[in-house]
Amino acid sequence: MKITTFHILDGIKIGGIENLALTLSSENISMEQNYLINLNKNINNYSSYFSKKNKYKNLKIISVERKKGILIIPLIIKLFSKNKPHKVIIYFNNITSLWVVLGAKLSGINNLAICVQNVIKKLSNKDLKLIFLMRIFNLLNVKLVPCSAAIRNSFLNLNKKIKFCEVIPNCIDVKSFQNEVQEKRKFRKINSTKTIIMVARLDEIKDQETLLKAYAKINKKCNLVLVGDGNKRGYLERIASELGLNIKKIFIGSKLDIPAMLAEADIFAFSTTLSEGFGIALIEAMAARMPIIATDVPACREVLDDGKAAILIPVGRVDLWTNALNQIISSSTTRDFYVEKSIQNLKNYDVKIVKHKWINLFK
Repeated sequence: MKITTFHILDGIKIGGIENLALTLSSENISMEQNYLINLNKNINNYSSYFSKKNKYKNLKIISVERKKGILIIPLIIKLFSKNKPHKVIIYFNNITSLWVVLGAKLSGINNLAICVQNVIKKLSNKDLKLIFLMRIFNLLNVKLVPCSAAIRNSFLNLNKKIKFCEVIPNCIDVKSFQNEVQEKRKFRKINSTKTIIMVARLDEIKDQETLLKAYAKINKKCNLVLVGDGNKRGYLERIASELGLNIKKIFIGSKLDIPAMLAEADIFAFSTTLSEGFGIALIEAMAARMPIIATDVPACREVLDDGKAAILIPVGRVDLWTNALNQIISSSTTRDFYVEKSIQNLKNYDVKIVKHKWINLFK
């Protein structure tokens, strides 16, 4: 008999957590059947991309009409009673997660886990509510799975009573991703001007502002591309304009074909904040064999092998970002060094390794 696992998303948006759910739910192994459950069929930003690129061949999606608040519970009961999953992984952590959990419990499903993807820094009202929610999940015997030690520690620093499972990192299908990048690189035109790329949401968690200010000091030596969108786009575009930068060339919006974006670039930058939880984009950059410069925050340090797999820069240090960009642009030896270090670190984030950690979690 096959073991059925439900992977739950509240809308299939463009982002790291959605990519994780897509990757894990499409990686079927012997005696396991995976389904991706979309609780909001009106949000599926990947639908046309799936058909065009023939991505995620094994993916089976069940999409339902979005229900609000407690009305999600009867929806979940109906869905779970019909399909009878053995395991459920929820990829968001909020009040909607609680309704999903209660619906699952009332359906007789007890193997439940929640991916914890974000750090908390202070006891704001929002954070207090989240800590309270985590304690409820503990009481309901839901497995809380942080994707990094940085996330787990941020919670335990504020409330040591929360019980977490072992850290299970985010992942990608390394071989498939590398093949896509290599295929795209065949068609790249040779250009002596290096291109720096950052793939991330334009929101408060990231710090594209510092990167823009550093780039403004060396923009005649290289190009910069920011892939992503978000509520800080207008603000960042104003900063870039004040710095005399070309907004249209730098800000290209959200893109689904990340391998193609990375294939056209030379250096990966990841300027972020202490609120960073993991950053799947870092794994993708490693797989694309790109040298990486990132902000020295716990999550980045953890993913990048304690700083061995990248140049790490303290938060907000424009001067050090400028120096690091200059160094890595001008030295092929430096670029090759960090590429080789990151490749050695990459195996920890391959879906085949991470998938077995999820299987062992439920055992």
